Amino acid sequence: MSFDLYFYKKKDNPVTERDVANYLSNNLPFNTSQSPRQWDCENPETGVYFVIEWNEPDVEDEEFDGFTNLNFSFSLNFFRPEFFGIESFPIIEKFVDDLDLFIFDPQDFNEHVVPVKFPNGYLKEEWITHNNQVTLDQFEKLNFKYMPVEKSNYVWNVQFNREKLENTLTEDIFVAGILVLESKKDERLYAFSVWPTHIPIILPKVDYVIIKKKYKKFFNNIEESGLVAYDTIMAELGDSFEKFDHEVPDLKVLRQNNADKISKQFNKLKIECPAVDFGKMIALDKFVNVRPV
Repeated sequence: MSFDLYFYKKKDNPVTERDVANYLSNNLPFNTSQSPRQWDCENPETGVYFVIEWNEPDVEDEEFDGFTNLNFSFSLNFFRPEFFGIESFPIIEKFVDDLDLFIFDPQDFNEHVVPVKFPNGYLKEEWITHNNQVTLDQFEKLNFKYMPVEKSNYVWNVQFNREKLENTLTEDIFVAGILVLESKKDERLYAFSVWPTHIPIILPKVDYVIIKKKYKKFFNNIEESGLVAYDTIMAELGDSFEKFDHEVPDLKVLRQNNADKISKQFNKLKIECPAVDFGKMIALDKFVNVRPV
């Protein structure tokens, strides 16, 4: 079940179908398709994906006076967290603006019966509305996993900006991403990051951190890993972290000079349990942001 859009041009627009295909091949991010007629875009950091494809012309396709059907369509699945729309539609808006295209939106047929240029943000909000509606309708039947939208969008924001942030750093600092675990105990979804061996790190605000210890005990090399609550880490080691100013909020940074000083404190952190005992990993496209009241 998906949200679909169809692309048109005005009759006097010189853009051809080949021009559209070349533009998509050269400009669409994260295209994983090898087909010259389909563009599968999937961001490996955020899990966001959508499809644009060229379709064989069909005599039953919608035709509108003054417009030419370019035979390209866009599809974004429903039953997804809100950030799928937040990331996808700015890409579509730029594509449409760059080639001076118009969109026929069958979901919006009662409001717009011809291809139009939608204001930025309109399609995102429309997809979110439809996505929430169908998700609520099918929530019990399909047994969806739920995460509050504010938390979900923070996970996306960290993942979306993580690589870019990493590339701007002049220091050797690990930028932690966020993953999601479903608890065996209460079946809720929790955000977690990984912090290996007290290395310098930029740490987002999460529920848990999987730490990895390496130390000597009675001439033996000991390795341990497991979950520690984020609040526990801040309580025990927070004085060694600094606030990291960035468009992504609530980031903390541990720089090399402080990382060198906290090895004993780090290795004394009490691990609550191994990650595998806590629960199972949940992909970023396998939960939703609404649930029945």
